[in-house]
Amino acid sequence: LDDFGGRVPDSMPSLLALPGVGPKMAIIVMRVAFGRVEGISVDTHVHRICNQLGWASTKTPEQTRKIIESWMPADIWGDVNLLLVGFGQEIQTEKAKLLRKCLAASDPIAALRLVETCGVKVALELKRAGLQPPRGYG
Repeated sequence: LDDFGGRVPDSMPSLLALPGVGPKMAIIVMRVAFGRVEGISVDTHVHRICNQLGWASTKTPEQTRKIIESWMPADIWGDVNLLLVGFGQEIQTEKAKLLRKCLAASDPIAALRLVETCGVKVALELKRAGLQPPRGYG
């Protein structure tokens, strides 16, 4: 930070020049500290979800970021990370909570199918959570 007068740099190239700062963190800093959306911050959750949904077929989060930014409208980039990270975290650790949200959705069958596409064994997890599938599911 000596090169920047002790202040956090306010550009992607300057942030990326800092040791240990990669695109994911630089994009987050630009959004949170400066209110500018410079891209989609892709962590392992977003990377996994994008590959499971067929939005990308990549091996690294950075490859996934480049692919989804190439076709996703820039005006929604700021919201995408937050939504997909939360979704990914629930798929990994809070399946019962996620399934309850699916069952409360306006189209619970479609919601459950989306979750299934992302690798959740819905029938098994519904049973574990003591939840009943909606009529017509399965």
